[in-house]
Amino acid sequence: MRGMRKGEALRSLVLTALAVFVMFIILFPVYYIFVVSITPGSTLATTEFRLIPQNVSLDSYRDVLFGFKGSRISENFTGTIEGAAHIEDGKLYVINGKLIGKVKYGPFTGLTFEIPLSSAVFEVSAGENVQGQLKGNVKGLFVLTKVNDDGSIGFGLVRNLELTSGELDGTSFSGILLKGPTGRDYIVVRNSGKVTFTHIGMFVNSLFFGYLKNSLIIAGLAVLLTLIFVVPAAYAFSRMKFFGRDHVLYFYLMFTQVAGGLGIAGLIALYGMVVKLGLYDKLPVLSFIYAAGGVPFNTWLLKGYIDSISPDFDEAALVDGASYLQIIRHVLLPMALPGIATVAIFAFIGGWTEFILASLLLTEKNQPLSVWIYLLMGGIGRGIDWSYFAAAALLFALPVFVMFMLAQNYIRSGLTIGGLKE
Repeated sequence: MRGMRKGEALRSLVLTALAVFVMFIILFPVYYIFVVSITPGSTLATTEFRLIPQNVSLDSYRDVLFGFKGSRISENFTGTIEGAAHIEDGKLYVINGKLIGKVKYGPFTGLTFEIPLSSAVFEVSAGENVQGQLKGNVKGLFVLTKVNDDGSIGFGLVRNLELTSGELDGTSFSGILLKGPTGRDYIVVRNSGKVTFTHIGMFVNSLFFGYLKNSLIIAGLAVLLTLIFVVPAAYAFSRMKFFGRDHVLYFYLMFTQVAGGLGIAGLIALYGMVVKLGLYDKLPVLSFIYAAGGVPFNTWLLKGYIDSISPDFDEAALVDGASYLQIIRHVLLPMALPGIATVAIFAFIGGWTEFILASLLLTEKNQPLSVWIYLLMGGIGRGIDWSYFAAAALLFALPVFVMFMLAQNYIRSGLTIGGLKE
């Protein structure tokens, strides 16, 4: 007995060591890319191989999340205007004043700016001629295309400027900006004034956020469309009897494999169809393609799960007068939640990580994070910033990791219970 126990303990120790070694091999690339992301000026193609980072810095993550590099901003703002002014014949002339504005994203302030006004003319509601110091509230559209290193506005515009309320020497009024001597009804700002971003403002206007927004739209719509198609189809294949039921789903699966083997020819045909139908550069179209491609496998997966749910529940609901849609909504969905969650996560990952179709069917402004990260590799061999790339890659993978951690119990039961039979 003692010898058997020693043998079992030794075997258990060997298997544990083997499992730890396998996990180390699997997770080592993730650890190394993390080391690269927190090491300033790090490179991959080097003879020096460091497992413990030195001079740790989060600058790469800061650059990815909050790096504003002159991307065009066009946002509505509210603010104040003040300065020396006078009213004459229903016109307000502002001389040597300043405009202070604030751009908000929901309840959060994104940026503030201050612009000097050497000359501006408003058509106002005041009828008498007065002069003095102007104080007023304004709103309009702020367009920013360049920010200098010192925080001044390299180039910007203020459009649709409206004086919502103003006071000058006891006289109250409101009005709109008129065309000046140059015939423009907007204010041009060149290398003057200043702009200050909050962290929210820098994040919302960063390259990362723009591509992140596209990825969330594509993946979210792909999940929604997949569930709309897959849930009724899986229920029909599992519960209903119709001609060819036992062969149709397997034909779907086999057809997707054959279609996938067409490779480049399939992509060319798909591209031609999308362009011909005028659907090029449309985010929902890409989500629809992703959902359509995943329907056969996900239907087969969810059908296996529904097969494990006793049909007695359906029959009881039918006896009570429920329709098939009511059965799906009130009986099937709550009981099949693990399987549905598994399908949703697979659909999300498919829409989140795919980049070939996204780069083919979308222009740069609508491309998702996966394409942007791939394009970052375009500088390989030409001074690519590996720390920046590693930080972007880890942030790209983070949502998928978080989803798996939150839904791991659903995924585990969704992948295993479907194989059980009564």
